[in-house]
Amino acid sequence: MMPVRPASRWMLAGLLIIASILIFYAASWNGGAQHHAQQSNMLLELKELDARLDRDVLRITSFLLVQYDPLVETTNRLRRLKERLGSPSKGFYGSMDQLVDGALDAYWESMQEKLQLLERIKSEAAVVRNGIHYLPLAAKGLEATNSKHYQEVLQLLNQLYIYYLISSTTRLQQIEQQIDRLQQQTEAQGEPQKVLRNILFHMRAILKGLSRLNRLKQRFIAIQTQQRFDYLHDVYELHRTGDRRHTQQISMLLALALTVLLTSLWWLLSKLERARLTAETALKHLHDGVESLSEAFALFDAKGRLVLHNQRYRMFYPWLGKQLTQGLALTTIQEQNGSQLQQADMDGQPIHEQLPLHLFMERLDQGKWYLASNNPTSEGGLVCVRTDITETKRAELELRKLSRALEQSPASVLITDTEGTIEYVNPKFEQISGYSSEEAIGKNPRILKSGDKSREDYKELWETIKAGREWRGAFHNKRKDGTIYWESASISPLRNEGGEITHFIAVKEDITAQKRAEEQLRMNATVFETTTEGIMVTDADNRIKTVNPAFTRITGYQAEEVIGRNPRLLSSGRHDQAFYKAMWVSVKQQGSWSGEVWNRRKDGSIYPEWLSVAAIRTEHGTVSEYIAVFSDITQRKESEQQIRFQANYDALTGLPNRSLLLDRLTHAINSAEREAWELALLFVDLDQFKIVNDTFGHVMGDELLQHAAERLKSCVRESDTVARFGGDEFIILLQDISGADDAAQIADKVIEKLSRYFLLAGREVIIGASIGITLFPDDASDSDTLLRNADMAMYRAKETGRNRYQFFTTAMQEQVSIRQHLEQDLRGAPERNELELHYQPVVSATDGRLVSMEALLRWHHPDQGLIPPDQFIPLAEETGLIGPIGVWVMSTACRQAALWQAQQPGLKIAVNISSRQRELGLSAKLLELILQETGLDSSLLTLEMTESLLMEDTEEAVTWLESFKALGVALAIDDFGTGYSSLSYLKRFPVDVLKIDRAFVSDLPDDQEDASLVEAIVAIAQSLELKLIAEGVETAEQAKFLDDIGCDYLQGYHFSKPKPASEFTEQLAGEST
Repeated sequence: MMPVRPASRWMLAGLLIIASILIFYAASWNGGAQHHAQQSNMLLELKELDARLDRDVLRITSFLLVQYDPLVETTNRLRRLKERLGSPSKGFYGSMDQLVDGALDAYWESMQEKLQLLERIKSEAAVVRNGIHYLPLAAKGLEATNSKHYQEVLQLLNQLYIYYLISSTTRLQQIEQQIDRLQQQTEAQGEPQKVLRNILFHMRAILKGLSRLNRLKQRFIAIQTQQRFDYLHDVYELHRTGDRRHTQQISMLLALALTVLLTSLWWLLSKLERARLTAETALKHLHDGVESLSEAFALFDAKGRLVLHNQRYRMFYPWLGKQLTQGLALTTIQEQNGSQLQQADMDGQPIHEQLPLHLFMERLDQGKWYLASNNPTSEGGLVCVRTDITETKRAELELRKLSRALEQSPASVLITDTEGTIEYVNPKFEQISGYSSEEAIGKNPRILKSGDKSREDYKELWETIKAGREWRGAFHNKRKDGTIYWESASISPLRNEGGEITHFIAVKEDITAQKRAEEQLRMNATVFETTTEGIMVTDADNRIKTVNPAFTRITGYQAEEVIGRNPRLLSSGRHDQAFYKAMWVSVKQQGSWSGEVWNRRKDGSIYPEWLSVAAIRTEHGTVSEYIAVFSDITQRKESEQQIRFQANYDALTGLPNRSLLLDRLTHAINSAEREAWELALLFVDLDQFKIVNDTFGHVMGDELLQHAAERLKSCVRESDTVARFGGDEFIILLQDISGADDAAQIADKVIEKLSRYFLLAGREVIIGASIGITLFPDDASDSDTLLRNADMAMYRAKETGRNRYQFFTTAMQEQVSIRQHLEQDLRGAPERNELELHYQPVVSATDGRLVSMEALLRWHHPDQGLIPPDQFIPLAEETGLIGPIGVWVMSTACRQAALWQAQQPGLKIAVNISSRQRELGLSAKLLELILQETGLDSSLLTLEMTESLLMEDTEEAVTWLESFKALGVALAIDDFGTGYSSLSYLKRFPVDVLKIDRAFVSDLPDDQEDASLVEAIVAIAQSLELKLIAEGVETAEQAKFLDDIGCDYLQGYHFSKPKPASEFTEQLAGEST
């Protein structure tokens, strides 16, 4: 019988619970009181700091407090107190209701406003105090000038000191009247008046400062922190009253709970006694039930002692005999059973554990099998159940033999019921089909169907097997992964003892490899007959055994004409004996050979073929046959020749291209070094070609390049080279010349011929040529340097007037070196903060009002000082550095313009862009991101571009500018009037503003030609409804003239030179005050 726990244990547990509740309640009460004391102290400290803050502000405004250290300590204590009030463990927030939190938030809002005003009061008081200290020094300066107003200033200074200490409206009016009277006497020029004006200016500033300080003090005093503190204190006390009432309620509830607990303990003890009597009755019934079981049963307690067993358990283990009584140790039973039986898991594998749990089997020496189960009880005991499965095990062994035969069968086996539902598949089926047994069982064999058999075929199959006969045939089935395979099948019915068909068994074999071999043989025969490549098979003595139809089509020989003969009948005679010998050595040693061969057809024509010869060996390694496969490569050879031409010659002009030029130049240098020749390299660039190409179109431009190429070829010898280097650039390589004079003569001839007009589509077109010349070995000894030198000389020829030639000099190389160093320095300039933006104002022509700023880039080089933009901007565009620099300029200018909005709302900013930035990634999306980051409205940004960008007139350029326009920015044409055909592009591009170039403004209004041109530009802008800005305005006369003719805006040194942003910021701040 299971023991019942004593009632005293339940009583003890109840008392412990009661004690725990009382201790917890006392601790909570004490903790709440301490927390209340902390919060009250913090409120008192808060009130004290507020009062101290008010006192110090009054001392500051009365100029009694000069050092602010006590005030700083007060504000620091306030911040620390705020942190403590917000502490999760000691503060207010979250520990009380929302009413207290709201009152505290309202108080801190008032206190934050006080702290902000305090900083302004401190700053204003310091300004006034410094001004007062400065005035005696200024008065000394006035005395040094022997000014007659010195005594008046001293009297005024004394009155100001009195007003500084004791404010009075009457005294203020008197001081202001005296300042106004003295101010009227400072209009004369001279040093005394200048000093006096400065003193009066500072006096007015001090009066204004005192006035602002007084207003700030009044605002500070008006803040109702005391009222809000009183409200906070009242709300807090109301909350504490509610807490005390809540604590009293909890005490009453706790007393009630203790009463209920004691009553429950009494009821529980009574119930336990009734349960003991019930358990004794149940144990007797358990004994009777266990004896009636057909299985052996035994129950052991947590200490492994036998508590209960039935007679069946004694029969299963007869060797235990009389020992099998209540209290027998489980270990004793295990020791005696160990010599009589063996333990195994459900798969028959031996178990070496002393006491296995759950299901396992026991095998006795007499051949008996028990199904054993050891399951632990909830109290740590063990229930042991044994069932005799000897007969079941014998039947299982027989079935296992049959199953092993099916599992190990090399054939795929599938068993279905009479409706075709799969009940069994063996591993071979899983291997072949890809379906696991779990996936296949319960399905119909139609999951393997590939669709090759008709409904009639399956109908015949089912009729055969349902009639009790065997069916044999082949299936073209489909695996799980979708691949198709062949298998032969034998399907037979299975019958029960009564002769009824219960199942069908299918035994199948994968014959995919056999089918593939058959298909491969058929395919090989088809390929042999239909391939476009000639195939020839010879025996070991190289006599032709067979050929395919393609052999006949290529060679012209019929099969009967060549079978039995040697393949040498196809020889063209182009290859010597050494060639064929090397071929056969490769075939015999390596087993194959491939290469190009020239053979002869039956009609005598010679053709190239790609031939592959392979040796076929027997299993003993001896050669039995040779197979030759060849194809006619006549067309491929012609294509290769065409490709070689295209790779080395320019498709438009037929001249050698850059690649072939470099190859010839390398060979020419090597020959010149061996033969001690001189070479000349002429770099020819067509002048005005871009204008012709843009004006008349690419078709006429291409025709011009073709005519120019012909004229260039007529200027040189056949041994020289004329190559197209790219675009409108050509290179002339002169070999074996006598000196520089020979090169100069050729250059003169080229310029003379290219200067003649070209007749293109009925139009006479005139261009020119700029030529750079370099010599070998005088100037350089390698091809790259020669090309670079010629390029530099060509650009120097363009700079000196075009349509001329220029020899390379060492001075050019020095300039290139300087330029390279400048480029290297420019790459690191942004990181070293050497770049800076200066701004030049744009004003209204009518009233001089500031409307916009133009951002201008400046570079402060650490060694060379300020570098002009026209020196490093073109370098940045050529090297691609304009990309990141342009983004930096755009971001900096937009950010500065956004800051200026506070001082002058609506002030616009203009930034220059170029087409090179489009190539380097400047897009509307990037500009939109910059505007978002800087906070500048898009309507305040103007993008300025030169006419060269409009000259491109490409869809890409139009789309690029329209994408900016869609953002809301304005577009302006800079330096208008200096480009070519600019008027024809004004309607095509989305332009808003024209900027007249300074070259047309500098001589106004005296130069009549410039005046007429500017008036015409104004008329154009007005007719197209475009705004107009005149650059380079330096005199009042120029400004008046431009205003009179209708120019909208002006920009130039007459108004301001470009200056850093800080100077304009100070200027705008002064104007706003």
